[in-house]
Amino acid sequence: MSEPTTPLDSRNPLELAAASAALITATTVAAALFPAADTSARLVVMAIAVGGCAALTRARTALSTAGLGYLLFTGFLVNTQGELTWDGTTSSWRLATITTATGLGQLCRWIQAARIEAAVDAELRQLLDEAASGRGNGHHPA
Repeated sequence: MSEPTTPLDSRNPLELAAASAALITATTVAAALFPAADTSARLVVMAIAVGGCAALTRARTALSTAGLGYLLFTGFLVNTQGELTWDGTTSSWRLATITTATGLGQLCRWIQAARIEAAVDAELRQLLDEAASGRGNGHHPA
């Protein structure tokens, strides 16, 4: 599937930096709101942040953001000293949660892009029909 080519198709070089800053902020908020033992609540915060970033960024940035989100979650929300660990099943489920959030965010982005494209196509068709029938007055209907 190709990247959207609608107004959502930003080619901003700061896209990854902004998404990274959002994830660092989410990590800080999750650490402040929930005790270290409540990793499930912290995971929900990180999944929402990753999914939100994925909904607002291109696929390549969304994947990079997902990886960073998982590393921040493991290093600072599970292991509070920045230590990265893997403990099998639990880590797999956490990674699956972040990956799913990324996929859902990208799905929302693609749906929005398709809706915008369909609206633009419908508007163009209407203008072409009006022009062909001689009703077009050169002004866009409000």
